Amino acid sequence: MLASLITAQISWAGSCAEDMAAVDKALRSQYGEDRAWWQFFACPIVIDGKLRKDAVVTTEQVKEISYFRNIAYMQHGRGDEKMCKESLKPAKRLLRIR
Repeated sequence: MLASLITAQISWAGSCAEDMAAVDKALRSQYGEDRAWWQFFACPIVIDGKLRKDAVVTTEQVKEISYFRNIAYMQHGRGDEKMCKESLKPAKRLLRIR
């Protein structure tokens, strides 16, 4: 019983981290062209500085997404998965992530 409870908690705990990764990936895809493997961890805003022509968000929305993503990161660090997921809802909506 204890093992199933721990397994359920671990799988539930990973969902916020997965959501943050999805937001990061979608945000990176809004900028510039394909990057080389060594630029994987680089900030896309610094690298390219311009949104792609087919981007689904504006620069103001990118700031809003970054704000909510930072809040979610802090809440995830505190272990508050529920609030972390709630903080990511506006970012996911703007980036059209399910």
